[in-house]
Amino acid sequence: MASQNNSGAQYDKVHAVTLVAMAAISAARFVAYDGTHATSAGGVKDAQGVSETAAEVGDAFSVTTGYSALVESSEAIALGDYLKPAADGSGKAAVGTLADHCGRALGAATGAGELVEVQILRHMHA
Repeated sequence: MASQNNSGAQYDKVHAVTLVAMAAISAARFVAYDGTHATSAGGVKDAQGVSETAAEVGDAFSVTTGYSALVESSEAIALGDYLKPAADGSGKAAVGTLADHCGRALGAATGAGELVEVQILRHMHA
C-alpha cells in the first residue's frame, strides 16, 4: 500500500530502521549507516536509506530502507535515472551511474529542492 506525505507525492515504504542522529539530519535525505547524511565515500557513509523526518544530534529517527521513499533533489532528475547522494554531504539526491548509485528515480525533478520518489537499492560502487 502506498504512503503519502503532505506534498501529495506518494511512495511505498516496506521497511524502516531506527537510527540515532550523529549529526543534524534533514528529512527526505539519504542517510548513512553511521547516523549522518550519506555520501559516495563508501563504508559507513554509504546510503542505508532515506530519512522520514528531521533529527537533532542524539535523537532517534526513522530511515526507510525498503522499496521506495521521497528524497530531496540536488539537481534535475529524470524518471529512471540512477541516484546517489550529492557530493556535498547534504544527503540530497544527485544523478548517479550504473557503477555508482543507491537508488533509481521513480519520478522526476526539474531542479534542486524538489521531492522525487526513489526506489532504494543497495549502495553500489564499482
